[in-house]
Amino acid sequence: MTKKRKNKNQDWDDWEDAPDVQELQPDVEVAKVSLRDFIVQEKVSAFVNGYVPCNEGDDGYEQFDDARLREVFKAYVCGLGDPLKLYIEDLQLAGFRMQCSIATGEPCVFARRRR
Repeated sequence: MTKKRKNKNQDWDDWEDAPDVQELQPDVEVAKVSLRDFIVQEKVSAFVNGYVPCNEGDDGYEQFDDARLREVFKAYVCGLGDPLKLYIEDLQLAGFRMQCSIATGEPCVFARRRR
């Protein structure tokens, strides 16, 4: 049950119980949304098709720290959580693992462009 104010000038303590949608219309199904619904698998596929996993120091490697991965995948924290976690899990399944950078000490994914 959610709480609803009678008017905008009302104190928080004076809220009354407002019926949930499910109570008003029991036969209507309420959609359940998860963070996974906002993950774009095509972005992961494009990354996997464009890069190969490598180690720091390999020729032509690029370093993807969390800030760069957020930018690449447009994975910004929202009300449902942090989508970057799911993108990193998908990358790990494709063979891209997080490693600590020797230069910065920060966890990163090291990859180089496919030729």
